[in-house]
Amino acid sequence: MGGAWGGRRFDDIAHVFETMFQKGKGGEVEALALGISGDVAPNLLWRIQNGEMPDNLNPKVWWVLIGTNDFGKHKCSEEIVLMGILRVVEEIMHHKPDATIVINGILPRSSRPDGKLVGGDDKNNDDDDDKVIDFWPAIQAVNENLQKICEKHDQLEYFDADSIFIKEKRSKKYIPSALMKDRLHPTALGHKIWGEAIVKKLSEILNRDKKER
Repeated sequence: MGGAWGGRRFDDIAHVFETMFQKGKGGEVEALALGISGDVAPNLLWRIQNGEMPDNLNPKVWWVLIGTNDFGKHKCSEEIVLMGILRVVEEIMHHKPDATIVINGILPRSSRPDGKLVGGDDKNNDDDDDKVIDFWPAIQAVNENLQKICEKHDQLEYFDADSIFIKEKRSKKYIPSALMKDRLHPTALGHKIWGEAIVKKLSEILNRDKKER
């Protein structure tokens, strides 16, 4: 959420992150974005195991979002994507047993020009098969399992972002272009609304932890 994809920096998104997650710029909470554009669960696991989770980095909450590229780039099955996410979470739990870990459900995505999650406009001028794949059923299946697992572990919390990015029209669910222009990466507005929900969830966790001490 720091504002860079594929080596390009998106200043409007970076600005949203800074104003929400840097106290020196008006944010309610202090956060550090460690995500890498195009990352997949095995790569993230490798980074955690090889120095990107140092002993002196100890936030109270770790926020994890990974998995969409495992579907899109590597064409992984639901089972493999779920296992990859859980292995990452397991590694964080091992290294940071006192922290709360929030698993952000995989964000909705659409390969269709009209943004519909299932069905809709299949027309495209390219030969790119990804443009007509319905990712949503598989994403839903993984997210449902993640939520169930989080409910069984005190150290884990699940965060559902579906209502932020999914709208409904004529009984069809779709992703508005204002929130995800390419129906994959949130726009600055999408980041802002999502960020506000994240801050609210973080505040609830941090306030709860204070009361329990």
